[in-house]
Amino acid sequence: MRLILLIITSFIFSCSSYAAEDESSLPKSVFKFTPEIVAEVSNRLRATLKSQGGDVKEKLAFELIGSDVGYNMFLVLRGNTGSSEIHTTVSDLHTAVEGRATLVLGGELVDEYELSPGQLRGTSIKVGTEFKLKAGDAVNIPANLAHHVVIEPGEQYMYFVYQVDSATIK
Repeated sequence: MRLILLIITSFIFSCSSYAAEDESSLPKSVFKFTPEIVAEVSNRLRATLKSQGGDVKEKLAFELIGSDVGYNMFLVLRGNTGSSEIHTTVSDLHTAVEGRATLVLGGELVDEYELSPGQLRGTSIKVGTEFKLKAGDAVNIPANLAHHVVIEPGEQYMYFVYQVDSATIK
């Protein structure tokens, strides 16, 4: 898992070239992303998921790891299959950390509704392509592409989502 985190960190964050003894001198958009931090956040997500109980429709916990204008980085833990979605201006780099899931891409949202401007949701996807994911797998999900994380009953799945919003970085 440490190797996976190292690869993700070096791929996503080019800020490692900063050399400063005093971290407070760095821009606020530069943040540490270490295996220890991931472990700490993972523990909080597991506790949150456990506290949700069995009557919650979508068992989901997530935490913002870092952000700047136009991007966000989240660590997400799912305890069941949630809703399908489309982001009209946001691309996701989805990277599996722990567990297994099926990522369904493309097709049409079933029972589509607008959650908020630019954020569409549905109950599933019709005529999508399935990708089996395990720790270390990464998939880029471009803006406007339907996607749905499907998890086997009783399983949990943890992943990073690095979101880039093309509307805010142009």
